[in-house]
Amino acid sequence: MSINQPSLYIGLLQATDLDALYSYLLKLGPETRKRFAPHAFDREMLDNLFIRQQDLYRAYIAKPDSMGEIIAYAVVMRGFLLHDLPRLQGYGLNLSHETDCTIAPSVADRYQQKGVGSLLMSHIIHDLENTAINRMILWGGVQAENQTALRFYLRHGFVKLGEFDYHGLNWDMCLNINS
Repeated sequence: MSINQPSLYIGLLQATDLDALYSYLLKLGPETRKRFAPHAFDREMLDNLFIRQQDLYRAYIAKPDSMGEIIAYAVVMRGFLLHDLPRLQGYGLNLSHETDCTIAPSVADRYQQKGVGSLLMSHIIHDLENTAINRMILWGGVQAENQTALRFYLRHGFVKLGEFDYHGLNWDMCLNINS
């Protein structure tokens, strides 16, 4: 199964998409859930993030067409995770909630390695180029054993900052956007 780019809809999550996003999250397989966990997979959390805290969080979605089911999703948080601050500063980063963001992308199991993630990431990077955001940091890093994801991020210009141990070896990575 391949994705025909002209029919793929990529854009910001709308309030009317929350039920579809909840359904998307519930359908993720165990391996994808293990690798993607920026927030709880419940409807209350989605409402909290994207309705009550919309000034802090943005969500991007991909669908085969504007009315279809969500096949990819990325949450972007302005700033950085406070518990990661000491580790990120240890790499020499001068962090700012105004110019940094943290991202957690995901793709539905049956659409992985078909180009959807690349199209979504390219859209997000382009969208953020028109903002004050200068740097994108991976939310929780990427698991070192996940070679597919490592290649994906490197292909999109992310650089390895360092390594840390959390349920195995992980890489912190970031991408400079507007530098």
